[in-house]
Amino acid sequence: MMSTNLYDLLDVDESAGTDEIRAAWKRAIADLDPTERRFRAYNDAAGVLLDPERRAAYDAELAAERAAETEPETEPQPEPAAEPEPEPEPESAPRPAGTGPSTTALIAVGVAALLALVLAVVVLLMPGALGDDTAKAVSERNARAERAAVSAEGAAEQMVAPVLSYNHTTMAADLDRHRGYMTTTLADKQARAWPEITKEAESQKIVVDAKATGTALTRVDPAGDRATVVVYVDQYVTKDGGKPFVLQMWATFVLVRADGSADRWQLDNLCTDASCDKL
Repeated sequence: MMSTNLYDLLDVDESAGTDEIRAAWKRAIADLDPTERRFRAYNDAAGVLLDPERRAAYDAELAAERAAETEPETEPQPEPAAEPEPEPEPESAPRPAGTGPSTTALIAVGVAALLALVLAVVVLLMPGALGDDTAKAVSERNARAERAAVSAEGAAEQMVAPVLSYNHTTMAADLDRHRGYMTTTLADKQARAWPEITKEAESQKIVVDAKATGTALTRVDPAGDRATVVVYVDQYVTKDGGKPFVLQMWATFVLVRADGSADRWQLDNLCTDASCDKL
């Protein structure tokens, strides 16, 4: 039995390019909470398909599974004839194979129904959906949220390099730079953890250069002052002057609009991969 097809999960063809896969990933996780299983499944799928080496290995595995399923079964050797046994009492005719939907089809229908229900609930809970606000008020609110979404997604992408990079020779300056992008609460939390990070970085002579490879907004509050953005990150790491290697991860940035600013955002919380369950 074949495992879940990652291309089917993201609803893309197996020949899809990187841009198409990234767009499908963004659509899939839109409005999902980072703690949901579907959110994790979509991110894991994109993590494989957006990495050339991991995708090539997955494609090879997929081809091997298909080949194994199409191999003809060995016909059993005939057994020696046995004495005929009395015919059993007739039973009701069994249901012919293939006359009903497959398990996969039933699961797909169930998922589609669930998604339709979730969408209906979300629509009904939107401000103004039940007629509480005027059409103009709803339109203005939606426009405000859309502007905030675009602004927050861009801000998160720009924060990745300065917030997730550091050098064992400049740790004090790196902390000051990090804190400049954070709220007071998160900046204080970072400062408390920094001595331990510095100790490890200096002992192993670690240099980390981070780069954003993709972003997707998951939600923004109606006022447009708080947003959650998922980013894919490549961290290029060097230890003790050795050969650089790449750590690939996804991170969730919780952003709040800076006081008195229409465009500036601050990082209020951050999690990476498994730690997002605690966000």
